[in-house]
Amino acid sequence: MRLIVVKRVKTSNLYYVGIPVLSILAGLALSTLIFASIGVPPDLFISEILAGFQSPQTLRYFALLVILGVALTMSFRASIWNIGAEGQMIWGMLAGGYIALFVAAQSMYVSPSDLPNYANVPGVEIIDASPVKPVISVLLMDPSLGKLLMVLFGMLAGGLWALIPAVLKAYLDIDEVASTLILNYVAYQLFNHLVSYNLRGLSVQARQFFRTDRMNSALLFNLIPGTSVTVQEVLMAVIFFVSVVLMYRYTAVGLRLKIIGSNPQLLRSVGVDERRYILLAMFLSGMLAGAAGVSILANPGIGKLEKIANVVSPPTMNLGYTAILVSWLSILDLRFVPIYAYIVASLFQGSSLLQSEINSLFPELSLTGAALTYIPIGSILVVYVILRIFTEYSVRIMR
Repeated sequence: MRLIVVKRVKTSNLYYVGIPVLSILAGLALSTLIFASIGVPPDLFISEILAGFQSPQTLRYFALLVILGVALTMSFRASIWNIGAEGQMIWGMLAGGYIALFVAAQSMYVSPSDLPNYANVPGVEIIDASPVKPVISVLLMDPSLGKLLMVLFGMLAGGLWALIPAVLKAYLDIDEVASTLILNYVAYQLFNHLVSYNLRGLSVQARQFFRTDRMNSALLFNLIPGTSVTVQEVLMAVIFFVSVVLMYRYTAVGLRLKIIGSNPQLLRSVGVDERRYILLAMFLSGMLAGAAGVSILANPGIGKLEKIANVVSPPTMNLGYTAILVSWLSILDLRFVPIYAYIVASLFQGSSLLQSEINSLFPELSLTGAALTYIPIGSILVVYVILRIFTEYSVRIMR
């Protein structure tokens, strides 16, 4: 007697809706049981998760996950498994930070006696009012141009970082899952080195805590009132989503990126080098991830680069990994990315609300933010993988 696993020729019509919805419901049910087993009342878990769907702060995670969901879906559809959005976001932050701190504006020491003269000068901000070595930030260009350069250079840096595993995949056939994952941690370490030395600020706080000076406020993105999301994040999410959808629908490049994921031999048969499109898919994916990194940095709640003390809690908030769930729940269909980006963003925010409640009601549990966030998301992902296996494959018993 043998078990034969056979890939189904055609999946059910409910595949695109049923699998993601069942994954979310079953994953949340499993999470409820997990939290109940450690002493968190089910009604508290459910109420805080539902609150995440109504929180205005969810909009920030939603915008970022739309950008990242589109980025990863592009590479996944080309059968290039980009697990490196975290590293690409890090390089976007570094490039955007360099423009903000050294090109569009610049920090400098001034004499303590001259400091009052800069208090009301347009484009000049006092970064550190130390009586020994005061530091000011001087704006060097139009803020709108500075913000645009931050985004463009962040996208370029993210795309170039993504090209490293793309070249290894295209020309040396090195598995991109391993290389992109490893490069995330390489990016973390390079980030720490650059922030601690090359980009380190002049202020007392920057020298003490291994970080850059705070960006000039004129270069920070503009918050939508009552939320933590910025106007620029929303605009980028809309522009990137619409542009990529139109690219796939109306351009030859989009068509070839589709084909390379399903039938690369077809491209070779008409004289197209599929390796070029492996590089293109990863470069475009990395560019969008880099833009997401810039938007995190330029949020008024951040505004600086700081040494990563623990890789479990990087400045990217691990959204590069979270976006993988968005892409998979969307079944690699761009039309569904905003829907599942909102659902996952709500779970992300709901987990943050749950953490606050647990810390106040059950301090003895000592649960970390990462555990609270990724138990629901991890449970959904596990259920999703199991359901996809049994949907796409059939198991037969042969005698």
